Amino acid sequence: MKRALITGISGFVGRHLRAELTREGWDVFGFDVRAADERTFVGDLADRAALTRVAADCQPDAVFHLAGVIKSPNPQAYYESNLFGTLNLFDALTQLEKRPKVVVASSSAVYGATKNARPITERSPLRPITEYAVSKAAQEIAALRYDYAFGLSVVVTRMFNLLGVGQSPDLACAAFARQIALAEISDEDEIITGNLDAQRDFLDVRDAARALFLLAEKDVSGQIYNVCSGTATAIQQCLDEMTARSKKKLSVKKDAARMQKNDAPIQFGSYQKLKKATGWSPRVSLNESLTEMLADWRERVKTESK
Repeated sequence: MKRALITGISGFVGRHLRAELTREGWDVFGFDVRAADERTFVGDLADRAALTRVAADCQPDAVFHLAGVIKSPNPQAYYESNLFGTLNLFDALTQLEKRPKVVVASSSAVYGATKNARPITERSPLRPITEYAVSKAAQEIAALRYDYAFGLSVVVTRMFNLLGVGQSPDLACAAFARQIALAEISDEDEIITGNLDAQRDFLDVRDAARALFLLAEKDVSGQIYNVCSGTATAIQQCLDEMTARSKKKLSVKKDAARMQKNDAPIQFGSYQKLKKATGWSPRVSLNESLTEMLADWRERVKTESK
């Protein structure tokens, strides 16, 4: 039985990846700042000694590196976690006699604002705009260095806009689902949004988890792969799909405070390189993802209101 170590196993992607690997017969362990269960090592990426102990105790065949900072008021936090935390993890892994395959979850944010409506490929230039995006670009370079210089088998994935059950309401589609669910059990009839005109490449998190698993199974060391749907969808369309399923009539109000600076008008990717390497293609439709997210939030707000 193959053994996996997932950093950030308690997070959105980590929980779904754990389910995917378990279905495939893998023995799964986690590393996180909070315990998911008794098979999770609790610790921080800043603690190199702890990472060394975990790697030695776990002896993984594959490591899926998902942990990191996505949002923070402190710009330095992105680099401390996403860059230096990655260096600590990789230094620990190079000390193992049996070197694991490492799959790193980066982000399409590294591409920044594209200048045309063509699908982004792995050869597209990087134009990171935010501190988060710059830290992820640095993470990629650092991770691949361990493949080139130290013989650690590393693959980098650039995740586009994931969505699905369990996503944080800090992100647009989950925020819509939560607001709709709350409105249905209250006197509220207004949905607050940010920019609805932007077009994004939305992909169900379960499809992303399957892509990570397939890349761990293949001999694709030192490569970068987009993980995306290949289709641009306006955020307005996602909201329309969800409000059409609402049990009450809702109005929409745009909030200037939710508008992001330097927001790219359109961004979508090509997954052809990933498909060629693994046979992967998306299976879960956007409508299915949105429907399940709304159903999940309906159950969650009922529980919260008790």
